[in-house]
Amino acid sequence: MSALPPEFAGMSSVEKIDLARKLLNSIPDEDAMLTEAQMADLRLRIAEFEQDPNEGQDWEEFKAELERES
Repeated sequence: MSALPPEFAGMSSVEKIDLARKLLNSIPDEDAMLTEAQMADLRLRIAEFEQDPNEGQDWEEFKAELERES
């Protein structure tokens, strides 16, 4: 996996999710690797995030919590 472009670090969570959605939508259907159940779950999670973007943890918070517990 290649490194992310430097400007990615300056993007808000909402901007990153919008970019991810655009990237996913750019993949032709025949190349998509997600099942319908996975897509339904992803849509649900996106909708939940959009309702409350401050809910949950970002990766760094989650990783730190895991490290404290181990």
